[in-house]
Amino acid sequence: MRFRQAMAVCGAGLLVMFGAGEARPQFFGAFGSSTDSQPPAVPFDPARTPPAPDYAERSEWVSLPDMHDPADDGPAGVRKVDQRRAKVAVFFLYPTVFTSGEQWNASTHDADLNARVAGTTIRDQASVFNGCCAIYAPRYRQMTLGGYVRWSESSVRATEVAYSDVARAFRQFLVWNRGRPFILAGHSQGSRLGRLLIEREIDGRPVARQMIAAYLIGAWIERDWFRALRTTRPCQHADDTGCVIAWSSYAEGHNASRQRVFVAEQSGFPTDALRRPHYCINPLDWSTGDAWAPARLDRGGWLHGSAALPRAVEPGLVAARCDDGALYVTAPSRAFVDMMIPIGNYHKVDYNLAYMNLRENAELRAKTFLRRGVRAS
Repeated sequence: MRFRQAMAVCGAGLLVMFGAGEARPQFFGAFGSSTDSQPPAVPFDPARTPPAPDYAERSEWVSLPDMHDPADDGPAGVRKVDQRRAKVAVFFLYPTVFTSGEQWNASTHDADLNARVAGTTIRDQASVFNGCCAIYAPRYRQMTLGGYVRWSESSVRATEVAYSDVARAFRQFLVWNRGRPFILAGHSQGSRLGRLLIEREIDGRPVARQMIAAYLIGAWIERDWFRALRTTRPCQHADDTGCVIAWSSYAEGHNASRQRVFVAEQSGFPTDALRRPHYCINPLDWSTGDAWAPARLDRGGWLHGSAALPRAVEPGLVAARCDDGALYVTAPSRAFVDMMIPIGNYHKVDYNLAYMNLRENAELRAKTFLRRGVRAS
């Protein structure tokens, strides 16, 4: 029971976290023997990889500005832009939804998977940006969840398949976007791939001048990662541009840093980077220190819920503080507690605990960028 005691999707190249504690028998029973958390039994084989998407085809996008899709949803009464006329775009990469024990990479033609992506992460996460931006979200051949449970050479190769899709989709996005400023955003596996996109396609290149900010949420971003970058830095304030925003959400009283290293050791993922100090910015007050931001600064948590009509926004949902890449939060309402993975990990609602803060911040950074005319240095 020591290995698969709890599971949580996170996103720094290692998306599955395990931990000890009082909840472990309960959680082991629920997920420990699940095939969803197991890697495929056979090694990665490029001959068994689904066909590469053609991103000139609209069907390979789960969200587009002129498409009616769940990224158009949101809390009742919030202002939304006409995405067809928006001055700013967002390139959004969704988190791990694919949980096959047989196949390393998802097919973008899997109708059931596509419906789950649209009805969860696109509706509850990508919709954050419909107050400022034209939303582009490509389907991609993401790696199965089990590839992170036991990190291997097959995991590396499957990740490169996923990244190859993201890179090609990004290039198509730039063609369609025609030079507009853009936000890069993701969650979990999507944030990990967004990080690679910054390293390989954005940082130090002319396109970096168009990037307003990168919301790489639910990913562990070590502080010294930025030292190797030429033009990309960590955001320090609410209106910084050309920078990265990151945090991973945990219940106060847990030790995310210890869990992070423990998981890496157990899964076979290299631990060196995960032992270093990590970056976090607090979405309640957009500070990077470790002081508590009070709940009154939470403009509202939001989850759509299972009903036809969206749930109401919940102002003052949590207080929060940063520490070594983790955003520690006080106990939210029942709907959010029910989404917590029983090691104190609120990974599933990284976007949603401060949904309205994120929404307003994306608008602020976009307006700041447009007002300045060039990316802040």
